[in-house]
Amino acid sequence: MRHLLRFFCCLTLISASAGVFAADPVLVYVYQDSCGACRKFDAEVGSIYPKTGEGQAMPITKVSLDDWRAGKHPFQGCSRSAVVGTPTFLLIQDCTETDRITGYSSDELFWLAVARMKNSLLSP
Repeated sequence: MRHLLRFFCCLTLISASAGVFAADPVLVYVYQDSCGACRKFDAEVGSIYPKTGEGQAMPITKVSLDDWRAGKHPFQGCSRSAVVGTPTFLLIQDCTETDRITGYSSDELFWLAVARMKNSLLSP
């Protein structure tokens, strides 16, 4: 089972770096375990988000800041700007960063920003 999982992880990375990437939008959540704002997001929004329309349209992929900087994620070959702090939420569609949210202070502001992102999604 472990070898099969490794195969699919590698296949995803190869596909992304080769430009064969799903057009579906993904909200990449770059976090750190030591980040207080990340823990607040996880407590206030993390478990609810996948159950919402926004979560269905832009599912979250969680990546640690260390893994992001080391390129240990399926978006390595995509066009994106640097991530400096956490939390950072990157909207990636067609292997291109189209929008981002930097920081987290309240669930209200997060939902407003995510609604804006959802409204701006590229048409298939």
